Amino acid sequence: MESSYQMDMLRGRCQELPEVRSKVVRVFVSSTFSDTLSERDSLIDSVFPKLKDYCREKYGLEFQYSDMRWGIENESADNHSEVETCLNEIKLCQKYSMATNFVVLLSHRYGSRPTPATIHASLFERLQQIILSDLNLTEDAELLSQWYQLDTNCIPSAYILRPISSMLPNIKSTELDEMKKAAKEWTKINNRIRTCLRQAAAKCFEQGQINANEYDDFFISVTEKEIINGILSVPNANERTLCFLREINGIYDHLSDSKASRFIDLNYSDDGKPIIDYEADQLLNRLKSTRISNALQSNNIYSYKVHWTQNGINRHDHAEYISKFNDDFYDAIKQQIDNCVKSRIMIISGPLQHEILEHAIQCKTYVAKFHGRADVLDKLEKYIKNEKENRPCIVYGASGCGKTSVLAKAATEALNWWSDRSVSVILRFLGTTPTSSTVYKTILSISQHICKLYNLSMEIYPDVLQLRHQLETNLLMRIPTNEYLVLLLDSIDQLEPEAYDCQWLVGIFPYNVKCIVSTIPDHGNILAHLKGIINYNQLSPNETEHLLVNVPSFEASTVEIVYNDWLALKKRSLSDEQRLFIRNLMKERNEILPLYMKLMFDIILTWHSYDSINIELKKLRNVDDCIRYLFHHLEKVHNRLLFIRAICYMTACRNGISQNELEDVLSLDDEVLASVFQHYIPPVRRLPGILWTRIRNDLDEYITEKEADDSSVIFWYHRRFIEVANAQYISKMNSQEREAVFQNMVDLYKETWKGKSKPFKINDPKLLNKYNLNESNGEIQANRFTTSQPIEFVDANGRIQFNRRKLNELPQFLSQLTTNLGIPIIAQEVVFNYTFMRAKIACSTFNDIINDFQKFTESSSYSLSDEVKAIKSEIKIFSMLYLIVGIQLQQYPDNFAFEVSSRLLSLFDIKPFITNLIKQIDEQSIRYCSLIVPYCQLQSPGSGLIFSMNRHTTSIVDFDFTEDQMKAITLSDRIIVIDMGEVRTVLDINLPNLDEPYLNSTTLPETYTFDGKNEIKDARSSNDSNDEFKRYLFLVNSLHHIYLVSANENIKFEHSSKVGYLTVEMLDKRRALCVIAERNTNYVECWDVVRKRLFDRFEFPKVKVKYVLCAQVYSMIIIVLQDGIIEFYSITDWTKSSFVHRGSIHAGIHLELVAIIGGMLIHTFNANIPIDFALISLKQFHKTEQVLSDKQVFKTLVAFDPPMGRKPIESIILPDIESMSFDDIQSNFPFFITKTRDAIFIVHKCNNKDISYIRINGRFDVVSMHAKNSHTLYTARGGIVELHKWACIESKDCNSRNHKYQLYVSIDISSSPITSIKAKAGNASLFVCALENGVFQVYYASHAREAFKNMPSFPRTNEVIRTVQLLNKTAITLDSTQRELTSWSYQYAPFIHSTRSFLDDVTINEFAIAFNNLNSEMIFVLILTTNHWIEIYSAKSLNDEALYSLHLRSPARVHSTINENFYILTCNGIVYSIVQQIASDNEFYFNQKTNSQLKIPCSMMLSSVLTLNGLESLIVFADNGQSMAICTMERVIYIDVDVSPYILSSSLKSITSEKTQNLLLLYFNNKTLISCQVKFDGSNENGSLQFTPFDQADKFCLQNNCLATYNNGKTQLNLHDIRSCTCYEPIQLDNECQYLCFNESATYVFALVKPRVLFMYRMTDRRQMAKLFVYDFVLSIVADNDFLVLAMNDRRLLTLMIADPDDPTLQARIQALPSRNPQRLSKSATKRLVDHVEKCGDMSSSDENESDLDDDDDNNKANQQFKKKKNNQTNVQKFASPTSLFRIVTRLNGRHSFSKMRKDEEIRSQVMAISLSNSETLDMAKMVDNSDDENYDDNNDVKVPDFVIKTDEHKNIDADLNDIRQKTLEFNQNQIKGIQFANAGDRNLKIVNNHAITSSTCSIT
Repeated sequence: MESSYQMDMLRGRCQELPEVRSKVVRVFVSSTFSDTLSERDSLIDSVFPKLKDYCREKYGLEFQYSDMRWGIENESADNHSEVETCLNEIKLCQKYSMATNFVVLLSHRYGSRPTPATIHASLFERLQQIILSDLNLTEDAELLSQWYQLDTNCIPSAYILRPISSMLPNIKSTELDEMKKAAKEWTKINNRIRTCLRQAAAKCFEQGQINANEYDDFFISVTEKEIINGILSVPNANERTLCFLREINGIYDHLSDSKASRFIDLNYSDDGKPIIDYEADQLLNRLKSTRISNALQSNNIYSYKVHWTQNGINRHDHAEYISKFNDDFYDAIKQQIDNCVKSRIMIISGPLQHEILEHAIQCKTYVAKFHGRADVLDKLEKYIKNEKENRPCIVYGASGCGKTSVLAKAATEALNWWSDRSVSVILRFLGTTPTSSTVYKTILSISQHICKLYNLSMEIYPDVLQLRHQLETNLLMRIPTNEYLVLLLDSIDQLEPEAYDCQWLVGIFPYNVKCIVSTIPDHGNILAHLKGIINYNQLSPNETEHLLVNVPSFEASTVEIVYNDWLALKKRSLSDEQRLFIRNLMKERNEILPLYMKLMFDIILTWHSYDSINIELKKLRNVDDCIRYLFHHLEKVHNRLLFIRAICYMTACRNGISQNELEDVLSLDDEVLASVFQHYIPPVRRLPGILWTRIRNDLDEYITEKEADDSSVIFWYHRRFIEVANAQYISKMNSQEREAVFQNMVDLYKETWKGKSKPFKINDPKLLNKYNLNESNGEIQANRFTTSQPIEFVDANGRIQFNRRKLNELPQFLSQLTTNLGIPIIAQEVVFNYTFMRAKIACSTFNDIINDFQKFTESSSYSLSDEVKAIKSEIKIFSMLYLIVGIQLQQYPDNFAFEVSSRLLSLFDIKPFITNLIKQIDEQSIRYCSLIVPYCQLQSPGSGLIFSMNRHTTSIVDFDFTEDQMKAITLSDRIIVIDMGEVRTVLDINLPNLDEPYLNSTTLPETYTFDGKNEIKDARSSNDSNDEFKRYLFLVNSLHHIYLVSANENIKFEHSSKVGYLTVEMLDKRRALCVIAERNTNYVECWDVVRKRLFDRFEFPKVKVKYVLCAQVYSMIIIVLQDGIIEFYSITDWTKSSFVHRGSIHAGIHLELVAIIGGMLIHTFNANIPIDFALISLKQFHKTEQVLSDKQVFKTLVAFDPPMGRKPIESIILPDIESMSFDDIQSNFPFFITKTRDAIFIVHKCNNKDISYIRINGRFDVVSMHAKNSHTLYTARGGIVELHKWACIESKDCNSRNHKYQLYVSIDISSSPITSIKAKAGNASLFVCALENGVFQVYYASHAREAFKNMPSFPRTNEVIRTVQLLNKTAITLDSTQRELTSWSYQYAPFIHSTRSFLDDVTINEFAIAFNNLNSEMIFVLILTTNHWIEIYSAKSLNDEALYSLHLRSPARVHSTINENFYILTCNGIVYSIVQQIASDNEFYFNQKTNSQLKIPCSMMLSSVLTLNGLESLIVFADNGQSMAICTMERVIYIDVDVSPYILSSSLKSITSEKTQNLLLLYFNNKTLISCQVKFDGSNENGSLQFTPFDQADKFCLQNNCLATYNNGKTQLNLHDIRSCTCYEPIQLDNECQYLCFNESATYVFALVKPRVLFMYRMTDRRQMAKLFVYDFVLSIVADNDFLVLAMNDRRLLTLMIADPDDPTLQARIQALPSRNPQRLSKSATKRLVDHVEKCGDMSSSDENESDLDDDDDNNKANQQFKKKKNNQTNVQKFASPTSLFRIVTRLNGRHSFSKMRKDEEIRSQVMAISLSNSETLDMAKMVDNSDDENYDDNNDVKVPDFVIKTDEHKNIDADLNDIRQKTLEFNQNQIKGIQFANAGDRNLKIVNNHAITSSTCSIT
């Protein structure tokens, strides 16, 4: 339940607000100067650093201190502002500090009592009157008149003490002697003025003319004034202030000591003897004993007594006191911090409340300064009251025009505008807090705010568009109807550039919600995007005029009114002359922005009435001029270099700089310190805090303190200051200055001088002599006491917190250094620093990190040292790695160590920085993920993979590119649009949940209009592609459902079919016409899916539809009927909503496949017709208005000798044609691919002279080609991608043509089967793969080819592994088909020893493994085949003859024992024992011992092996589960089994045991688990059973008497120690568990949880030891004691080493891994690998200069090695082109005799003309040859002669590339067959096969 205060805050009704929401503890340290040096120095070097660490690590706060007493000893305060500065600083500490804000140290000094700098005129004149009345004070009266001036601009008027330099200019002299002389003169004058004023004040007080406070102003010290403001006048002094009092025993007896005057206030007698300053002493005693003690409780006051020494109070003689003081100080501050923070947390309970409060406080600040703008507010009031308007209102105006103040005022006024309603206001000043700095966090925060307000629930999605959709369709709609909400978002331009498209902004709001946003009009095209949201139309602007509110500049007359109000607030005024000057100045300005007004006001605010007007002000014509004027002025007022550097450091940081950081970096800046310490070197070599405080006070109106990177930082209030500061200072720095500035920031964040002494060089001869520095050559070693900058720390709750300041700022400052200087630091501190990168990945976005890498590597390598070049090369390699894995690491940052090790271990001990990073991972990562990668297991950079995204959780079935080829639209059970340039998700759209997969997606513009004149107009347009996606619609379909879905997930159209769809294809995307045909029906429909209307329908009463195709270019539908008739329909007049019949042809029953590309119809025949295909030009239907009959339509028959393989042709594959015009497509025609069972055939126009084909042998699941990259073919089978290149060869003989072909590259994707491939148009080397496991990957083929040559491939099986068993260092695997048994080495290197494959109908039912009696390294494998044979093999030679075989003749189960024997149990109850025996020559052999026939029925063969009393026994359960047999080598014992007390009516499903234990685990069909402990008596003749029941389980595992169970309903992991009867507290899992596994000792349990996340828990304390996202589906998990092995879906074993950080032997075991001690057997192979990876880091993504095919010259050694390595698979192969034969006919259902085909030049030229649609110029009547028998019956088969390939060239390509292990996609014959994925648009991969026809279509037979 929220408190009333919290509810008011949520509703925007906070009345009582603090001035700021701070994350700092800022303490003002008040003390006198000389007597507390030891204490204050001790605080600086011993206590304050500890407090800084404590605040940061426990609460995430920044500890700051203000010590205004130490600085430059003899500095003259020229303008007498020391007191004002100190008091202002106290106010800042009270304003910002969350806890302690004031501490006073007092001893025997009262402190300085300065002359008042300002005296009210009435008081001054009274004092002056008294002084003038005394003739003895005439000179003093003259001094007062000289030094005090009346300022009537003060309200009330006041007399101001002149600056010292106005009368004594040498006070500012750089000459020390002159300065000292002037200072001495001023001291005399000051003493006289002060004395006479005190005397006059005393008389006035005696006469009652002034009160006590007025009197005190002349007498009390600065310290007492500080105490009054810091303690005495504040209400919460006991909570936030402290007092430390020191009494020095014996000091009164040693007033003559040389150092006594530093510790006690003294006067001197006439004879020069020191005496107590009694006036000061009285005031001090009153302060300590009365005023402070009355204000503070005793526990806030700490008192100490110390003894006087001749050396005063110092840290050496008084070490015990100093230590006690330090401890008390630390403990007292710490306690106050704890108390204050806890009470604050109780009031403001969470991050949301903090965020709301921050913006509420800012709103209060803006409103306090607001003035005017009644016209703008009136427009906003009308908008809010307009109940018919549901679009957002847009406030815009130039930078500095006051938009933010307008929205702040509107937020407060909205409650009044809707005063009769229950109104809540949500306000966000974007960019002012970390949560409001990104659009995702902003929308999330607003959604949470709404949920809190109205008690709603919500989901937290990872994508901003999903959040927006939830906000629009869910949260806003659920706001109660009697509640009203006003949402205000200020400064959209302050968000990240990706948010400028504004697609995250809701476009239509409910009636009770109003939204106002603001932006500058000329930034990032934001205003244009916002106008698009409100449907702004230039032709009719009145419709949206009320939604566009411009904030204009001020008029001159308004300026004067505003100035008068502001002056009144500041209690200031102007003289008439000054007012006239300002009035005229403003009249001369064309545009007066509020920021310009503010800057000018701050100038005139400093004017005294007696000041002359600076004419230079007339030159300040704009904001930038005013800022430059301000900067120049402050350069003069303050130390110039100090000011400039402070501005540079603050501006150079991305989000501002914290107070501590700024003081630290200024203290590290030697040039700054040298300029400050001109006459004096203080005891602590840090910048005196007062110097920055003065600068900050002068900039107070222009800088703001905000939260960034989880810290409080100060930064510019307005962006104009950033731009001017950059232009004025940073851009003007020379290279040496830039290097110094950025190096200091780098040193700060990398803690270069933390706890160390940084040398400080003194060059001034006077200082050298003064401080005896000649011997050290002026060099001082001094600690600068910089704040620690750890990368991470643990907070009070034990959670790891990251130092985001360091993570974000260090990389950007390092990138500013020169490359030679910066790259080594970048490598050591950032890129190859495990702790840094781990934290960076956890805190930063993928793009932020990639941008950092680009900055690191984009610099030129010119003039770099070889060492730096080598380091830069390593950074590039790491950058490539991050590009591959970065997206995944955003979701699973704990995978960082795994990804680095598994991909870069091949470079261990070769690349020094990569090696060091892996060493760090081995030592440090185990604290977070206790699994170590033992050897390289994943693709390293340079393998061709550019990046990988894993946003889909199910198979990607369809994807396509946008027109610009930069975004991919992908479909699984959702639609995800991926920006491949920025590697980010543009859209993520949820689709309706179905119990079947989606198949196709087509992307459409959102809105369409038709004006009746055959024209299409888009309702809206945008130049930004991201914005366009917001308006897109997506047509998706499954087998039984069609949906038209908008980008915000609204369903615009839906259609369902009970029988399933044959075709779903867009005929015209711009008109949204979709052709739909259902299976086994006789009609076709065309729907307008946007308007939800049936456009037309085609019915065929007597015959069913076979195929439907669309020719978009002619707006034509082609319908193929089951009887071979093909009907043609098109739209000729768009004003009529119907199609026109254009003609019919009879293709006959031998018609096989049909496809359309461009304007041509391709038609193939079955095996009865000796023709390869026919071509029909659709233009002949389009160009005539008559309906064409069969005899009027010309068809071109094409055949080849030799033909295109044996029929049937399985599919016709059409090339992708994105970015190609219709003319280009036609000019390339014919260009398509046919696919048979064993080969593909690329049909093409050969050298523009003939139609030919090139054959590529192989079996392929996916085939793709792009028309723009026509000579590159992309194929896939299983998880392997192959790129093939081909070319036509121009022959010298014009009558012969040749082709050449090469396997360019083969890439083992190492993941799930590939579902589709697409190449980027115009760049054959860049292609994209979509995978069955939902992964989307982009590859660069050139890199992949080099990797193909130089990088070793991973060992893998031919089929997916289903079963794994481990023994010693060997793994035995069995595949999913149970035909492939493989022996692996898995611990230290991936290696396949041997494989045994079974063919035909024989498969492996089971296998068991055992040691050899003599050699434990030798493993035996016993297999049981489906034909009941037992065979035993050596694991390392599975392909050899069996060592032993036995035919059982019945089904059986097999088991092995720890004593290297085997048991076999048959279904009829026979138990065989097979034992190893040793011959006399130490040879071993297997022998079958006596068989046992069991007396119980055991056809279910429920059996297992136990060890009972040291005897290995086979346990067999009867089928009824009521008895069991215990079989040993000697006997069989039977025991009755009774589990009825634990389970009533469920049969036994399985039994599990451990070979070394006596425990069985019984699992029943109802999921009940019962443990059964088997015991023998002493005689081993009788047995007994002890049962223990457990809860039901869906999954379980047993190891070493430990049990792990999992129940789907509870998603809990339950752990039991059965032996000790211990049940541990259950572990709650994140999702459904898929696999469970113990290691051998059961010390650790492993759980694989959806989606593919591996968890590791320690059994003893249930501590989570690891969380790892696994790169692919896992099919089995097994572990030995030290290694975990996962059988992966990519047919490999993934091995991980168990690495418990508490294991004392761990590091030794890691270092013993061969991968950490690599033996480079082949230096040349290593060099090739390294050269390749480095080359990939420098290669561009263009392959324009690459040769399509390798040269045939084998002289190149690398080529020779490459060819040898790949077994000549990649050799360029040449072969003669087939002979092309043609014939032009008008009937397709004829005999088509092969003998009638022609190959002469005439027919060739005719065919080429037809293919180019130039048939109008030909005499078609003469060309037609219908000479086949007219009475031919198409239903009779035609005998086709067998064609044999006889050429040597074709023999070469006949060989299958079988040694490249490929995997065929498995299709269920009863499921959907042949569905090809038609992508978004008509420029996609189109495949036609014997099951389906697709042309952006789903077609099924």
